[in-house]
Amino acid sequence: MTFQQSLERHLTAVQNRDIDTFLKTIANDGRLTLIMPNGSLWQDYDDIAELHREWFADPDWQMTTELLTTHESPGMAAALLLVNYTDVDMEGAPVEFEYYLHLLFAKEGAQWLVIHDQNTLIETESEDE
Repeated sequence: MTFQQSLERHLTAVQNRDIDTFLKTIANDGRLTLIMPNGSLWQDYDDIAELHREWFADPDWQMTTELLTTHESPGMAAALLLVNYTDVDMEGAPVEFEYYLHLLFAKEGAQWLVIHDQNTLIETESEDE
């Protein structure tokens, strides 16, 4: 599987809330790191898997991605995406924000696995400015 195919498989698994396929796209050997938009760092595979199980079970969110750049070498590859995310808060009010998603993949035999997933919130101007 090429890097581009692996990237598409990973993103499609997220879009479709397909936890089984998603888990096949991420490293499970202790190398995986996840940085959330709020800066929290996750490094335990089981915790990251459970976080995604809970997130995928939520039917309210939607996200679209725009691929900005990719870089590929024989053993590593990276993708930078712009994500538009919509959801509803606990009171049912709509929430929308954008963030950069940076994914780092390592080649493992015939497949590419995510080893780093960083989400950086894009600050928007407040309505008062």
